[in-house]
Amino acid sequence: MLDDTARKLLRIMCHFRSHFGRMPQLKELARLSGRREAQVMSGLRELALQGFIQWQPPQPVEAAVILIAWESPEPGAKVTGTGSGHWTD
Repeated sequence: MLDDTARKLLRIMCHFRSHFGRMPQLKELARLSGRREAQVMSGLRELALQGFIQWQPPQPVEAAVILIAWESPEPGAKVTGTGSGHWTD
């Protein structure tokens, strides 16, 4: 399970990539997440260690590749809604 910073960074990276067609830079991630750059780097390391992104710390952040775009629910977690995709689910 990801901590809040790592989860937030993953969502920002996914949305940023689909909207702008590129990965965000470190300063953009810090601004968009409301975290300090050190916290962003820590969150990125966690994402890389858990296999959500492919990235090595000497590389710039924009060189990261998203492997898994979201967390799978924990086993036994209650899933709400019917899955129809309607906003009221």
